[in-house]
Amino acid sequence: MYRYAQAFPVLPGKSDADVSTIADYFYAHPDEYQKSREAAGVTLERAYLQAAPMGSFVIAYIECEREVPATLAALADTSGALNKKFVELIKETHGVDVTQPPPGPLPETIGEWRDEKVVDIRNGFAFVAPLMPGQAEAGKVFTKEAYVTRRAEFAASRRAFNVNAEIVTLLYTPMGEAIAAYLEGEDPAEGNRKFAASDSPFDLWFKDGLRKIFPPEIDFGKPVTGVTEIFDSRKLATKT
Repeated sequence: MYRYAQAFPVLPGKSDADVSTIADYFYAHPDEYQKSREAAGVTLERAYLQAAPMGSFVIAYIECEREVPATLAALADTSGALNKKFVELIKETHGVDVTQPPPGPLPETIGEWRDEKVVDIRNGFAFVAPLMPGQAEAGKVFTKEAYVTRRAEFAASRRAFNVNAEIVTLLYTPMGEAIAAYLEGEDPAEGNRKFAASDSPFDLWFKDGLRKIFPPEIDFGKPVTGVTEIFDSRKLATKT
């Protein structure tokens, strides 16, 4: 299974209603949606609107059976009506033509943890934050230490917040490198608030590592705010 998050800037002047048009279209066409995503190998798709000082973004989280290039190509295949509408709305709302190659490297998931003790899919929460210039490689080193070398400590930390999954994707954007993060749990927003306030040794080490790769205005000692779920494929009921 491949997991990644991707962020799309919301064009100036677009309202929350404009941002929701893709989700509304999906919910209104469940059979077409299921057919499209089954063809692409997508098993879970969620989207979140984040209102931030740097502007609003939609963060899409996807779990799929194929690698990222093949999945993105399948979703951009406009031979079906739903995908065609999807591509049109992405361009209208975000100014991104997903049928064209991206200007830089594809999204790269650099940190991934799922709690093997949790078998069901729980609530999600996602956000995006810019890295400081030149910190992409340092970010990879940090996430490897946190998610791999210190995995047992990481798991204990997140379980304390009732978080059962955390996925970190490195994004290469025209504005520079950024990180898109997806959290899953009983109440992942509350889990993020508890992490921000935590003074456990591992959590303090983790937040100190984040300070070294994110700009000063990005403070993970404070909870991430302004995030709203706008789509969840598990809530889409297929018509009979």
